[in-house]
Amino acid sequence: MIVLLTGSTGYIGHQLALALAQKHIKVHALVRDRNSLNIPLHKNIRLFQGDICDYQSVLKAIIGCSHVIHTAAYTNLKCKRIDHFYNINVRGTENVLQASLKYQIKKFIFTSTLSVYGPSYKAVPIVETQPRITSYSNDYELTKSMAEELVKKYRKKGLSSIILNVSKVYGPGLSTFSNGVNRLVSMICKKDLLIVPNKLKIVSNYVFIKDVVNAHLLALESNSKNANYIIGGENVSYMTLFKTIKQLTNSKVRFLKVNYSILRNAFFIINSIRYLIGLSPIITPSVLDALFVNRPSLSDKAIAELNYRPTSLGLGLMKTTKHLNKLS
Repeated sequence: MIVLLTGSTGYIGHQLALALAQKHIKVHALVRDRNSLNIPLHKNIRLFQGDICDYQSVLKAIIGCSHVIHTAAYTNLKCKRIDHFYNINVRGTENVLQASLKYQIKKFIFTSTLSVYGPSYKAVPIVETQPRITSYSNDYELTKSMAEELVKKYRKKGLSSIILNVSKVYGPGLSTFSNGVNRLVSMICKKDLLIVPNKLKIVSNYVFIKDVVNAHLLALESNSKNANYIIGGENVSYMTLFKTIKQLTNSKVRFLKVNYSILRNAFFIINSIRYLIGLSPIITPSVLDALFVNRPSLSDKAIAELNYRPTSLGLGLMKTTKHLNKLS
């Protein structure tokens, strides 16, 4: 088996590339910068310099491949330019889909996000059949949803595909924009005081990075075709998450709860000032809104059909804490 993998210098893609290679699967890794420090190195990984936004470079990388795993995406929620999201998440995805169809790829695996479903309805856990009940809160959610529609469009053209909707990922790995939980662990370890919104009863789903990698391997090897799977772990509130991390790290940090609206307005003012002096924003109000909505979910379908087995939050956070302690 030879797999074209996009996004191999990203948080999920990097570990996935090495996991594939260690299983003696040949990997064609499409990378923009061959000198990146995030390049996964292994004898079974062959680098192809290019970009998913450049169709010709995708064609060169896909030759000889039987399967495709598309993890590359633009995820910077602080970015206000929709073209950045659209070019990579939509146009780039269509380039990979078009090349996959051209070369009769046996299976196309698309790494998506749980957030395309939006918030849960009345805190009922999200499942694969839930329709979206709200408007899109940011360009990332919008363009990933558009990309999923493209995947389904190419199914009708004969391309077999699996979509994996991943919840909030955490665990050892590269430090990237999507490592929000890892950054939270580090802050709880290092700070004496953290200012947090008072909406700590909000529930989200958290999934360990190795479970996400394993889900891709299971999807690759399964007989499942043209399916969507939610890939998650445990559903917990922010309060439970904070307390668990604090206990595991033996932290003495104190949490100062601030009214959500006041904190949101404060971020708006701070970011406006930073914009005027040429600095990038910190957490924007839209990012805050995306973080503080209920998104519990269930992975029962993946458990039943892929034999997916998620790691408990306590064990996953313990491994994460040990990893971050080694880096500090």
